Amino acid sequence: MSRLILVPMLMLTACAPAGRDDTRVLIASQCAACHIVTGVPTARGRVGPSLVGIGRRRYIAGTLPNTPANLRRFLEHPQSVQPRGAMPELGLTPQQANAIAAYLETAGGS
Repeated sequence: MSRLILVPMLMLTACAPAGRDDTRVLIASQCAACHIVTGVPTARGRVGPSLVGIGRRRYIAGTLPNTPANLRRFLEHPQSVQPRGAMPELGLTPQQANAIAAYLETAGGS
C-alpha cells in the first residue's frame, strides 16, 4: 500500500514549482555570467543588460512587448524571438523559464 502512495507523491514533487531559493540557484547558474539580477549576489555580469526593473519595462529584447508570456517565451527560446541576438539558447525547460520569469517579474526584476 505504501508504494501506491509513494509514487503519486514523487510525481507531485517532480511537478512542484521551484522555490525562491531554487530559482536563485537557477539564475546564478544560467544568468549571472551576463546579467545583474536583484537578490542574486553572483549575478553581476556586464555582457547583457541589467535585469533590475525588467518587470516595469515596456519591451524585452528591444521590440517584444513585455508580458509574462513573452518573457517566458524569450527565456525558453531567445533565438526564435530575436534571431542572431546576443542572448544564447540556454536549454531551459518550460518550468525553468517560468520560474525565472516569475522571479524577474517580481522581486528579482524590481
